[in-house]
Amino acid sequence: MSALNNRDLDQIFQSYTGDSILKAELFSTGLSLFVYDVITKSGNKYVVRIAPPDRKSELEDGIYWQKKIEDLPIPLPELFHTGQIEDYSFAIYERIPGDDLEIIYHKLSSNDKKNISHQVADIQQEIHTLNEPSSEKSTSWVERVQNILNRSERQISKNGLCDKRYIERVKSQIQKNEDYLSSVTPIAFLYDLNVRNVIIYNSRVNGIIDVDEVWFGDPLLTIGRGKALLLSMNQNIDYIHYWCEYLNLSDFQKSIVDLYALLYSLRFMGTLGQTLNGNYSSQTDPKNAKLFETIADNLLIRLA
Repeated sequence: MSALNNRDLDQIFQSYTGDSILKAELFSTGLSLFVYDVITKSGNKYVVRIAPPDRKSELEDGIYWQKKIEDLPIPLPELFHTGQIEDYSFAIYERIPGDDLEIIYHKLSSNDKKNISHQVADIQQEIHTLNEPSSEKSTSWVERVQNILNRSERQISKNGLCDKRYIERVKSQIQKNEDYLSSVTPIAFLYDLNVRNVIIYNSRVNGIIDVDEVWFGDPLLTIGRGKALLLSMNQNIDYIHYWCEYLNLSDFQKSIVDLYALLYSLRFMGTLGQTLNGNYSSQTDPKNAKLFETIADNLLIRLA
């Protein structure tokens, strides 16, 4: 699967903006869509998300939820144009000034992390007001959690990079918490809005991006996923502590956050070796196999 060439990108911009590309840089992260940081000859800055044919639905989901979320008091980049070139679908967005939280996290003060966690929590609270499409209502939350585990099990067995015994350990933890998981009332949340997809400018949230995946279930999952991401980056988890404190989570709810972090440590084990843009991320580099096992061990100790 290859990205579009610069000629195709220039054709998109000349057709939809009347401007030519001066510079286009392909972001190295991501496993689903090709995302370009573009500067045109007139000095305008854009982000272009491009989906190959088998990923078209993900781009369309982002456009769908963008239009739903625009009505909420949430800082989103403006969506300028959508279209198709050859077999690829694309969307052109405003380039929000700032840097991704996951990239500059290590430079932020503890107070910055606290303030940002509160802002992100408030954004997720606004997302909670969205209604669930009827197509989402067929699968219970405990089934969705089990599906995440099943997918990880298949991938871990296939890549052979981590000890498969972790699968049984996580299954045991899910079974132990099955009553809770089965009782979850579906609430809307942005699945990957935690450490990722948050644009920081002057130590504050300047916008959120990539709103493809609005899930309906337990919003604590995105906090747990954020915790797993920070641990995989070898960063402190102050941001997660502040987030949990802001929501006034109970000790039991914090243990559920750890359960979800454990679940995603297994997801990272499963995605080891995968690339989209020719580069590994911190979650897919095979050299991190032992790191993910250590993360899982520590989370299992906490849950015990």
